[in-house]
Amino acid sequence: MFEQLAEWAAGLPSGTAETVGTWVAALLTLAVFSFLIGNNGAFRLAEHLFVWVAAGYAASLAWSQVLWPRLALLLSAPDTYWTYGVFFVLGLLLLTRGVRSIAVLANLPLGVLFGVGAALSLGGALTGSLMPQMRASIISISPTNHAEGAVGWAYAIDALLLVVGTLAVLWAFQFTIRRREGSSATLGWVPNLVRGLGRSLIMITFGALVAGFVYAFFAILLGRVDFLLDDWLHLSRMGL
Repeated sequence: MFEQLAEWAAGLPSGTAETVGTWVAALLTLAVFSFLIGNNGAFRLAEHLFVWVAAGYAASLAWSQVLWPRLALLLSAPDTYWTYGVFFVLGLLLLTRGVRSIAVLANLPLGVLFGVGAALSLGGALTGSLMPQMRASIISISPTNHAEGAVGWAYAIDALLLVVGTLAVLWAFQFTIRRREGSSATLGWVPNLVRGLGRSLIMITFGALVAGFVYAFFAILLGRVDFLLDDWLHLSRMGL
C-alpha cells in the first residue's frame, strides 16, 4: 500500500505535493485559530488530528528507535543482552494493569519505575542543580583576583551579588524561626530582610520564566501568521 502511494506521489507534477501540504497546513492552522470565536467542529477536528498524529508518531518512534533495536539484539545474542529480556518482561507485566484479575502483577514494574525515577530525580537535582550552584557560588569577591581597575570591581560586585542572592534564596525556604523566651530581638529584622530578598529573587525568576513562555508563544504565533500570509497567500510577492 505504501509503495503504491509512493509511486502515485512520484507521478504527480513537480510541486504538487508541496502545494497540497501548504494547503493542508494552512487549513489546519485556520481550524486552530477558529477557537478564538468559540469551540467548534473545525477546532475539534484539528485537535483530534494533532493528538492522534502525535500518538502515532511517538508509537512508531518508540518501536523503531527503542524497542525493535533492543529486541533484535536480544534475539541475536541472548547471553549478552539478557537484561533486555528482563525489561521486556517488566513491560509486559505493566500491561496487566488493564486486567483487574491480574492487575496486582503490575505493581512490580510500577515499583521499579517509581524507585528508579525517584533516584534519577534526586541524583539529577544534586549533580545537575545543587552542586553546580554551590561550586559557582564559591568564588572570590576580591577585585584583585579578577582584573585591575574598574573591571575587577565590576566582577567582584557581580560575584558578591551571586553569593548574596544564592544565600537569600536558600534562606527564603526557612519559613519559621523559633524564638526563645528572653532572647534579644534587636537583630530580628535581619532574617526577615534576607528572607524577603530571597522571595523577591524567586518571584523575579518566575517572572522571567513566564516572560520566556509568553515570548515563545508570540514567536510561534507570528511564525504561523507569517506562513499564512507569505507561503499560503503569497502577499509578500504582491508587495503587501
